[in-house]
Amino acid sequence: PVNFAFDDATIRPEDQAALDRFAQIVGKYYGGSMVTVEGFADPAGSATYNMGLSRRRAESVRDYLTSKGLTADQLRAIGMGEQRLVVPGAERDEPGAEQNRRVVFVVETKGQAAEVTAAATSAG
Repeated sequence: PVNFAFDDATIRPEDQAALDRFAQIVGKYYGGSMVTVEGFADPAGSATYNMGLSRRRAESVRDYLTSKGLTADQLRAIGMGEQRLVVPGAERDEPGAEQNRRVVFVVETKGQAAEVTAAATSAG
């Protein structure tokens, strides 16, 4: 994951190398795959504010990855707000709060996307 400072959606310099490697790997091995960039926030602030902040974090990472050669068609940015906290209740400068302020990636290959679509269709 890429972590963020409190109330910030700016990619930290120390995370750029990992994002550069991720862009290279996706470009080399996962061409045609859909990458969902999921942004998260710690529980400080309102749920509405955190949903927007988490979306801005995901968009910031998506924009960075497009600047490294990935296409906008293969990247989807979504905000998850306070969902799936790594350290429940940790916020602001509390221990573990930075782990809640993150962006993670879900890479769907063409085969997986077809399976999901087929499952959704059969589930009706």
